[in-house]
Amino acid sequence: MSIYSKIIHNGRFIDKSEATFPIYTPAMVGALGVYETILARHGKYVALDEHLTRLQASAQGAELVLDVDLNTLRQWSFLVVAANHPDGLVRVLALDLGRPSADVYLYQMSYTAPSPEEYEQGVAVGIYHGERAMPLVKSFNTLVPGLARKAAIAAGLHDALLVDRDGAITEGSNCNVFAVRDGVLVAPPLGAVLEGTVMTRTLALARTLGIPIERRVMPLAEVPAWDEAFLTSTRRGVLPVNRVGEQALGEPGPITKQLMAAYRAWEAEELGG
Repeated sequence: MSIYSKIIHNGRFIDKSEATFPIYTPAMVGALGVYETILARHGKYVALDEHLTRLQASAQGAELVLDVDLNTLRQWSFLVVAANHPDGLVRVLALDLGRPSADVYLYQMSYTAPSPEEYEQGVAVGIYHGERAMPLVKSFNTLVPGLARKAAIAAGLHDALLVDRDGAITEGSNCNVFAVRDGVLVAPPLGAVLEGTVMTRTLALARTLGIPIERRVMPLAEVPAWDEAFLTSTRRGVLPVNRVGEQALGEPGPITKQLMAAYRAWEAEELGG
C-alpha cells in the first residue's frame, strides 16, 4: 500500500510529511485513538455513513471527545478522495494528542484486493490464541491482531483467526468470520466482536435470502464439522476460506457463493451501478 500525498487534519489539508505528532502523546503511548477504513471507488464510497457512525461510537467507547459531526466527517471524506485519487482505502483517525478534543486525520492509500483465484478457490487461514482489547471499540490497540497477522504471513497464510481463552473463534486479525454448518449460517454472538460493516450487510442479505442464521459461540473444536467458511471486511468483501489450521474445507460452498454474489450486487448498487 502507498499513502497519497494529501491528508486532512481537523478540516485542513496538509502534506503527508506534516502528519507527525510527538511520541509522548496519549495516542502514541496509550494507544488512545480510534479509526475506520472505508472503501472508495470512482469517487464514491461503500457504506460511508455506517463507517462514520461506528467511528463516533468507538470514540465514545474510548472516552474521546469528538467535536466533529457526521455531516462534516462526510464532507472531509469526499474532499480527501477528490484531492488524491477516486479509488482507494480512506482511513479516518480520531486520536488523543493531549488536547480537549480528539484530533481527526483522514488519509488515503492504495490497496490490493484478493485475486480472482482466491475468490474462486478460497484462502487458508491459521489459528492464533489471543483476544483483542475492548472488542466493541475499533481502537489503535491492535497488538494481538498485529501479532496474529504477522504469524499468518510468516506461515504463508492469508490471515489467522483469533481464539479466546475459552477456546472460541472470535474474528480474524482485521476481518469477521462466518461458518456454515448443516445449511445454517453461523456467526459469533452479538456484542462479542466488533461487527464490521460488511458483516452487518452480509447478515442482512442472508435474512433477505432466507438463509437460517445462528449467532452463537464458535468453538475451535467445532471446525471439523464446518461445511463452509468465509471472511468479511472492507477490503475483501466476502472471501471464502478453504482451510482453517490443519482442517481442509474444500472449495467455496453454495451459501458462500450465494452471499458473495449478493454482496457484490449490493456493492455495485451502492456505487451507482
